[in-house]
Amino acid sequence: MRVVEPSPSPFFATALIVSCLLLASCSTPNPRLSREGSDVLEIPESRKPSLLYLLASPHPRLYVEVDAVAGCEPKDIALQKLKEFLSAHCDKPDGIEVVRSDVIPKEAARGISPRALARKYINGPDKITASPPAFMYVLFYNYSLCGDSAVAKAGHPGASTPPARRPEVANPYAEVLPYPTIYFNPRYFLGMAKNQTLLHETGHLLGMVSRPTHARALHCLDPACLMNARLRPYRWLLGKSQKQLCRQCVAELAQSSMQPSPSNLRFVGSVLVRSEVDYHVLSLPDRLLLLVGDFSDERCANFADRVHAEAPGADGRSRVICLARSEVLDDRARVDEIIDRFKNDAFEVVRRDGPKALLRACVGRYESIGQYSNVVDVLHRAVLLDSSDDSSYNQLAWIKATCSDASVRNGKEAVSAPSKACELTEWKDWEYIDTLAAACAEAGDFKCAIEFQEQALRTGNPTESEQKGMREQLSLYKRSQPFRENSDKP
Repeated sequence: MRVVEPSPSPFFATALIVSCLLLASCSTPNPRLSREGSDVLEIPESRKPSLLYLLASPHPRLYVEVDAVAGCEPKDIALQKLKEFLSAHCDKPDGIEVVRSDVIPKEAARGISPRALARKYINGPDKITASPPAFMYVLFYNYSLCGDSAVAKAGHPGASTPPARRPEVANPYAEVLPYPTIYFNPRYFLGMAKNQTLLHETGHLLGMVSRPTHARALHCLDPACLMNARLRPYRWLLGKSQKQLCRQCVAELAQSSMQPSPSNLRFVGSVLVRSEVDYHVLSLPDRLLLLVGDFSDERCANFADRVHAEAPGADGRSRVICLARSEVLDDRARVDEIIDRFKNDAFEVVRRDGPKALLRACVGRYESIGQYSNVVDVLHRAVLLDSSDDSSYNQLAWIKATCSDASVRNGKEAVSAPSKACELTEWKDWEYIDTLAAACAEAGDFKCAIEFQEQALRTGNPTESEQKGMREQLSLYKRSQPFRENSDKP
């Protein structure tokens, strides 16, 4: 006999929903800008993009781009309230535009992290305009479609994960630095309080709540304030919904609006540019370009095009690249000076990855002119700088194993470097195992070379052309011949 269980009463269902919503909280992370010995590095106001939104200079206009995965599109009322909130607090004499842009097909979003979607679909403001605007990007995404990406259902981005890979969370949140973006999952906790949550995250992009009093972890301590860490829908029942900023938050915004206009920070299209002595930091979601030397708007356009053209990977890896003139890369003392500047940058990602990116640029320079001994020297410096730099270990091994210059090759040293790279990546990267096979062949151990080459062919997902090259190398090893080439492994 089929037993029909009684359905829950409306009161029970409402109580369940409300009890869940009581736990809702903002997942916007405290920017990870700490140095050893201090919890938070104080960032000068001139380096905070919030001023570009609040002040009339250098951008008298604000352009807000809104992308959405199909089925997650915000309602018109939500965008209208967003525009009203920005108009109330941002001094933009030439106006504020909130523009619906791409509707991303569900299949195009499946298995892709929100940051990768942002990189793929971010367009930026109009190309031709009398007053270049500040730019704000909002992505409405479907968390359930991110199943194959680097997603965790607990924690928050950047809190306790390795720098190279960060999990996402279901909560809507704002990424404040190094590139300001709002990632909004409208289905979080049944999608209630969406309008207030959107304004809450926008408040983070406007620099709230960074004051030293009546605040904790970038949130207001006033339970009735829109910037409180927990938006409590039960207050609706009492007629006290959190739709307004408290007196302290309004005063904080007013004080921020009195700051001088930043002279070293601006938007060029969708790219955020920060200029320092000797270099410029160009930012997009999880992508930084460190430009050593002269800056031009064309550099921003090329950077944006390059990022936009990337295949949307399924992980949350950040990348930092560096471009410098050849005369800079050829000057060892100059390179060391710039590395020191990177090590003292305001942003942790530049301090951590900037020196390695500059050394990679040096490697590319020396390869292009055939100075392979200099390539080896630079790669040795890279692994000394960061003992967890698996990519540099791999490059070092490849050139020591396969370089056409016999004075550079060293089979014994070549074997140790890719072994380290494989250990650092838990033997999951087929390219590193392939390099180890080449190193073993250079060392004369063709049995191990064959075993590792066959393992590389079974690991990961190399393309057909890559597999063809690997099989050609395997045939050499079976004939007891090492592999040779003039450049390092990509």
